[in-house]
Amino acid sequence: MNQTKAALTRATLKILKPLVRMLLRNGMSHGEFSEIARQAFVDVGFNDFKIEDQKQTTSRVSVLTGLSRKEVVRLNKKLPDPRVISKMVPINRATRVISGWLRDPEFLNSKKRPLDLPRYGETSSFAVLVARYSGDITAGAILDELIRVRAVVHKKELIHLCNEAYIPQAGKEEKLKIMGISGSDLLETIDHNLNCEKDKSRFQRQVVYSYLSPTIVEEFKELSEKKSNELLLELNQWLAAKKLHSIPPEGSELNIRAGMGIYFIENEIKEE
Repeated sequence: MNQTKAALTRATLKILKPLVRMLLRNGMSHGEFSEIARQAFVDVGFNDFKIEDQKQTTSRVSVLTGLSRKEVVRLNKKLPDPRVISKMVPINRATRVISGWLRDPEFLNSKKRPLDLPRYGETSSFAVLVARYSGDITAGAILDELIRVRAVVHKKELIHLCNEAYIPQAGKEEKLKIMGISGSDLLETIDHNLNCEKDKSRFQRQVVYSYLSPTIVEEFKELSEKKSNELLLELNQWLAAKKLHSIPPEGSELNIRAGMGIYFIENEIKEE
């Protein structure tokens, strides 16, 4: 147990260093981070460490986390800020529109590449695309957002998809939201693999070489980006087709989220 805890301590410190770098760069103090960490301990204690057929108690969460009962009660009463949640809505809708554009046959050419779309029209138009995939957000609002993040270009009466993902180009807020989702997904996979049976592990791999020249790194960056984008587009189309044509068993709950994430690695070698 001591060896496991020592290894976990080293791993946690390694994970925290880039996170703390981002926190300090954006003006978050240790005190603010400590409050967030306490909130996370309480949330996980209540949600993930229940005893079967028993209601989770404040006392048990206090024992699990090392926080006082008073702190656990205070933090368990805190609710998410609805203003923060509401800001996620346009991002989620913009992502859905791009995803629909990349997979829906009505908006693809013979090579399964996204068509340039007229803004209006009863078929194969941007307005139809948005109505189908954005819910109640207007086409104008989605178009403004996609132009803002440079995902589309609107000229000569046509809208061209020039970035096949929702990647904000300006403003840190959206990028930090994506960081939270991507970082959480990776750690969820690692946590699963640490605690599951071998034949139930999830795919988690890296390919990394040290002592490379800048030229090789730049060539690899271009190659890996091209290949990764091709793979993600293929997986997106496969999942979309499966979801479109699948009929869930009667009484089953559609509460499973699955996908694949890929990221580029580049840093200086530091002896540890």
